[in-house]
Amino acid sequence: MNRNNDVDYNRAFRFNVKSDGVKGTPFLYEEPIRANISLAGGKVYEDIPFNIFPEKEEIYIQTGGEDSDPLLLKNWEWLQTLEENSKLFRLEYVDGKQRIVEILYEKDREKFVALHTKYLVKPSNLKDGYTGPQYDTYKPDVKFYKLNGLKTTEVKTNNSGLKELAGGKYGDLRALIKSEKLKPEQSQDMKSILEFLMD
Repeated sequence: MNRNNDVDYNRAFRFNVKSDGVKGTPFLYEEPIRANISLAGGKVYEDIPFNIFPEKEEIYIQTGGEDSDPLLLKNWEWLQTLEENSKLFRLEYVDGKQRIVEILYEKDREKFVALHTKYLVKPSNLKDGYTGPQYDTYKPDVKFYKLNGLKTTEVKTNNSGLKELAGGKYGDLRALIKSEKLKPEQSQDMKSILEFLMD
């Protein structure tokens, strides 16, 4: 008897990492959320389900209920999400390219924005007979920028970046981050940090 017939070597070992599909979504939100949306002519639509496709800087809306096909929204000016911590999205120039950003703070010509993206992560370990299904997974990422006219400066969320942002208020900021358990890499917490430093 040939013992090798008992083992399916193709199934047991794979030398290239293989994925069983994709987890998550390339859209900013896993499920569409609701927002008030202003169009270029000044008309505001209230309570519209929407989602953002960061890779192409596109906004999609669903106007005919959950089963309707999403429509690409053009000529929009801003949208404000209807969630507990409401977010304001607009198109702004970041490094010379028009991007959909979350507005965190603005005063006069200066704006602080969050640029949300999604990137695909491949499974890291080799698939063998013992591991469960492996997926390519969409992970969110966010970068922060200070915009002043056409000038774009990235705001880092590490200690030196926050020190530069806070200047003389750095000690007070450290105390705030500790007492409120803020995570500067999250846009909602960065918004709180900016309001604390700028107001």
